[in-house]
Formats: sequence, C-alpha cells, structure tokens
Amino acid sequence: MSPLLQRRVSFIVGLIVASAIAWALNLVLQVSLRESAIYSGFLLLAVVLGLTLFNSRKKLPFLPLVRASTWLQIHIYAGYFCFFIFLLHIHFSPPRGALEISLAAVFCVVIFSGFFGIFISRFLPSRLTLAGEPLIYERIPAYRREIQEKVEALVRKAETETQSSTLADFYLGELRPFFQSLPSAFGALGGIDRRVDRLLKKLHALNRYLDDAEKAIAAEMRDWIETNQNVHFQYAAQRLLKLWLLVHIPFTYSLILLAFVHAALALIYAGRL
Repeated sequence: MSPLLQRRVSFIVGLIVASAIAWALNLVLQVSLRESAIYSGFLLLAVVLGLTLFNSRKKLPFLPLVRASTWLQIHIYAGYFCFFIFLLHIHFSPPRGALEISLAAVFCVVIFSGFFGIFISRFLPSRLTLAGEPLIYERIPAYRREIQEKVEALVRKAETETQSSTLADFYLGELRPFFQSLPSAFGALGGIDRRVDRLLKKLHALNRYLDDAEKAIAAEMRDWIETNQNVHFQYAAQRLLKLWLLVHIPFTYSLILLAFVHAALALIYAGRL
C-alpha cells in the first residue's frame, strides 16, 4: 500500500471513529435529558474555527508546521466531520426560525462550496496539464491579444498576396467574435468546445475556394484557433479555481459570526448567561 493510500485510509478510519463517538455521546445526552444541541453546537463551532486555520496555515508557509498537503487532508476530512455534526445538531430535520434558517443556509454554502472546491482541485489540474504549457493567469489577457493580432496579420497577408477577401470575410464573420469573447469559468468543466470544432470545420470547408497560398495561411489560422482554445481553457480553469474561494472563504467568516450570535442567544434562552 502506497504512503498516500495509507494516509487516506487513516483519515477515513479516523473520520468514522470520530463520527461514531460524536453520535454515541449525542445519544447519551439525549437519553439523560440534557440539551444535546448546546454541546453539539459548541463542537460544531470549534470544528469550524479549526477549519479556518487551514487558510491561516497557507499564509504562513515559512513556519515549521505540518506540511500544507497534510493540512489540506485534515481540512477535507474535518469538513466531512463538520457536516455530520451539523446534521446531529439540527436532529436531521429542517431548522426553524429566521436566524437558524439563515445560519443553516450559510453553512450549506460553505460546506458545498468546499465539496465543489475538492472536486475541481482534483479534476482541473490534470486537464490543465493536457492544455499545453502552463500560463500565468495575470498574463493571459496579453496572450489573447497577441494571438488575435497574429491572426489579423495573417488575414492582411492573405488579402495583400492573393487579392482575395475570402479569409478576411471568414475572420470578420466567425473568428473575431471567437477571439474577442471571454470564456465562462464553468466552461472548464465541459468537454470538447463545440464552437471550436464548428469553426475548424467551416475553415476546412473554405479550402475549395482557396488557392495554394491561402490554404497555407488557413492552416496557420487553424493552429492559432487551437492555441487560442487552450488559452481559453487555462483562463477558465484558473479563474474557476480562484472564484470558488471568493465564495468559500467570505461565507466561512460570515458563518463564524452568525454562529457566535446563535450560541449567545441559545445560552441566554437556556439560562446559561
């Protein structure tokens, strides 16, 4: 068994054991007629606060702490545990009351955005590797402009050398919108871009109207279309990897704030404050 698989098995076993203990303790508290929701609520808050430490760990890579990869695994499995404790806390039934519903909604956004983040962080990197040389996200707009300028130079070359506007008309009608459009971030989750396949087929169909010089230029344009598609994918994938954090992290801090308010009100209502 590889070290990675051993570590995953250990985390899964730990998750099962911790969940079983939490469930048993919650059952004991219910049988003894104690307010189990208060205890599960504070456990839930403690786990959420612990999960936020992962973001702090990423900002302090120079400290001799646990490796970031190990922290990530702890974060993931603690998130699963957190979801189970949440279900125990609400007794596996829909919450009631404006604050409780708001808190549950924010929690669901946090937990499911976390699950989504796990999925894309494992799904997209391998596809990015297949998309060619990795590009710096901030420089991608400059790459896109450079590609478009090179294709426009090819169009002008075709007009000058062949005195034909066939490729120029195709560029204005079909290619320019493609080169100017920004891909959707969620487009990185899709398969083959049908638009690119359609453009390449239309460009190939033009060959019957082109002379040898224009065919050579059309072949170069075809290469740039495929290159631009790879740039589009890298932009969409990297953007999605950034955008999910813009949901997950702010909602996490909102969750913590609401949880403290909820905890204070629960203690006051129970006569503990």
